[in-house]
Amino acid sequence: MAEMHIKSHTFRTDGDWETIDTLWYSPFFYWQRNGLRVTPPVPLRIVVFNKVVEESNEGWINQGGASAMFLQRIQARGQKGQTIRVEVGDEITEEDRPTR
Repeated sequence: MAEMHIKSHTFRTDGDWETIDTLWYSPFFYWQRNGLRVTPPVPLRIVVFNKVVEESNEGWINQGGASAMFLQRIQARGQKGQTIRVEVGDEITEEDRPTR
C-alpha cells in the first residue's frame, strides 16, 4: 500500500482546466501508477506535451505509466471558488471504482 498524499485546490476560474498536480517518473519506474481522487467529483484529465492522454468524468483517474517519463499535468475543471479535496494513493482498479 502506497502512502497517501492529500491536499486541496480552489478553482481560480469558471470552467477552465487548472493544474492540480504534476508528475514525473524516472524511466526505471515507468510502470508505476497511482490513483488520484477528487471530492466532490469533477472532470479530470492528464496532459503530456499539451496533448490530452486520459480523461475522466468520474472524479478519479490513474496517473503514471509510460507517459510519466515525461511531465504529466493532472488537470481539473470546476467553478470559481469551489474547493476540492485531492487524494493521491494506490492505483484504482475495477474493484475500487465507486458504483452508482
